[in-house]
Amino acid sequence: MVQHVSRVVMELVSEVCETTNRRLGGPILADHFPVVGPMAIQCGALRKGEIRTVVPDRSDHEGRVVDAEWDPMTRTYRYFSLPARGWVTVPGEDLLNWDLDMAWFLGWIAGQFGQTLKSPPASLVQDHLWDLGVTRVGQRRAGLFFARRLHFGDVLDQIVEALRTRSGHPPGIVLTTSRWSGRVVRFPGEHRVVGLRDCLSDGHVSAHVDRTRVRVILGERGIAERNDRLVDYSQDFGWVKVNGQEFVFSGDKQKQVIGMLIHAWENGSPRLRTAKVLEDVDSTSRTLMKFFGSRKEWQRLIEYGDGYCSLRV
Repeated sequence: MVQHVSRVVMELVSEVCETTNRRLGGPILADHFPVVGPMAIQCGALRKGEIRTVVPDRSDHEGRVVDAEWDPMTRTYRYFSLPARGWVTVPGEDLLNWDLDMAWFLGWIAGQFGQTLKSPPASLVQDHLWDLGVTRVGQRRAGLFFARRLHFGDVLDQIVEALRTRSGHPPGIVLTTSRWSGRVVRFPGEHRVVGLRDCLSDGHVSAHVDRTRVRVILGERGIAERNDRLVDYSQDFGWVKVNGQEFVFSGDKQKQVIGMLIHAWENGSPRLRTAKVLEDVDSTSRTLMKFFGSRKEWQRLIEYGDGYCSLRV
């Protein structure tokens, strides 16, 4: 069963995942995430880590940190503070570290792709790259991996090498919490890097991976290598680029119509009868206006009138 997680919680989880030790100090959680932090703890994303003894001096407005000592008499941690002119007991939240539960996080990712992890996934690069198996994105089988801290060169090199020695997977995706800059890196196995933030659905309170967006990324056909093309598109026509403008379609019938128009343009007879196009996709709509509904951007892609339609190329 897919666990529903707030989008703001997933944003916090993504930030913690990119830290060195996947850890967030209790003082930071309490001071900067007073609402989201408890939500992340409640859903299981964050769990208690080891006790921290380097804590902020709450009586020092400059944010100085001090070493706390265990007092067996009071059974508390405390520190001597000059501004407070005496010993200060450390608040409980300042002693805590909160660690990202990677088993929880990887399980959530797998669930977004319709999978259930029955055992811990294989770690291909310790604490940086995991193999989540093979999933299905649309009609395609795709390898699913998760990576973190890709923006560090040594980590990236290790991940590329691990994928090079890995065989038996179809081309797939390397999902990451890193803010991937689109660096020109050729990943072995033709895998593509997908930023988690980039494939979350818009307009939802809960975090949800939009698998249509993932399908578009997987369906790209060397777009960056063919800048001379007036028309480029994904394998399922969910993504189209015409004259430098990009369009995304999620409906199956809409993608079929786009595909028909693209094939007509490629075959040198770009104009098609609108009624025939709608009939061929079993649409109940009689006009393109009704077929595409409230979406208006299609009018920048399709030229129509006098009973005919074609790409605006």
